[in-house]
Amino acid sequence: MGGALKGRTQVPLHLSQRTARLFAVVVLGLLISACSATQLTYRNLDWLISRKVNQLIDLNGDQQAWFDNQLQNTLRWHCAQELPRYRTTLTELGQHLLSQNLQTATLEVDAQRAEALADALLARSAPLTSGLLQRLDDEQVDELQANLAEQLAEQREELLDPPLEEQREQSAERVEKMLKYWLGRLQPNQRALIATWASERDGNNQIWLDNREHWHQLLFNELPTRHQSDFTQRIHHLIVDYRELQTPLYAQQEPLSRQAFMTLLVQIMQSATAQQRQHLADRLDDLTDDLQALECSTE
Repeated sequence: MGGALKGRTQVPLHLSQRTARLFAVVVLGLLISACSATQLTYRNLDWLISRKVNQLIDLNGDQQAWFDNQLQNTLRWHCAQELPRYRTTLTELGQHLLSQNLQTATLEVDAQRAEALADALLARSAPLTSGLLQRLDDEQVDELQANLAEQLAEQREELLDPPLEEQREQSAERVEKMLKYWLGRLQPNQRALIATWASERDGNNQIWLDNREHWHQLLFNELPTRHQSDFTQRIHHLIVDYRELQTPLYAQQEPLSRQAFMTLLVQIMQSATAQQRQHLADRLDDLTDDLQALECSTE
C-alpha cells in the first residue's frame, strides 16, 4: 500500500458488517464496505478504494492526486489508531460467541461497539467525501448520480424481482455462506433455523432499498450547492447523522431486523458442535494474528 501500511492480512469481518448498517456515499461507503469485504488484503486498500471510486466517477489527474493523498492520511490514521480497537473488539466478540451462556443482550453490546468503530471512521472520512464532491464538475456530478442510480436499480432487480420464495432462499444462502466460513459445515437443524429466519424477513429488502434511495436523493439535493461555504457541514450531517435521516419504515424495521439476526446467531451457537466451535476459534485466531502483523507507517 502506497507507504501507509506494511505487512499482510486478509480481513473477513462479516460479523461487523452485519451489525453496522451504515449509509455513506462514494468514498465513505466504499471505505466501510471494503474494510469488511471477504478476503480483502488490507495493505491494498488504497488501490481497491481508488478503483471503486473511479467506477463511479472518472477523476481527472488533479482530482486523483488530491484524493490519493487524502485517502493515505485516512488509512494511516485507521491503521495506527483504529486497528488496535478492532483487535480488542474482535477478541471480546470471539469470547462472547464461544461462551456457553451467550445472550442476545451481549451481542447487542458488541454491535454497539462495532457501530462506534464504524461511526469514528465515518466522521474521520467525511471531509474526504465532501472535498472530493466539491472538486467535481457538472458532468462528473451527472455521472455520479447516474451510476448510483444504476447500482440501486441493479440491486432492486436482484433483491425484489425474484419470486418471494426465491428471495427467501437467496437470503438464507447468503447467511449460510457467511456462517460456513466461520463455523464450517452446517448441521441440518442449523440450516432449518436459517430458513425460518429468512422466511420472517419478507418486505425487509424493499424497506432497505427505499431507505437507500431516500438517502441518495438527499445527497443529490445537496450536490448543486457543493460550492457553497456550508457544504462540508451539510455532507458531514448526511454521513455522520445518517440515523436521523432514515425513512420511518426503516427506522422502525432496522432494530427488529438486527434483533432477529442476533437471535439467530445465539440459536446457531447454542447448537454448534465442538468441531464448529474449534473452527470459529481458529478463524478468529487467524484474523487476530493477521491484524497483529500489520505495521503502520507514519510517513
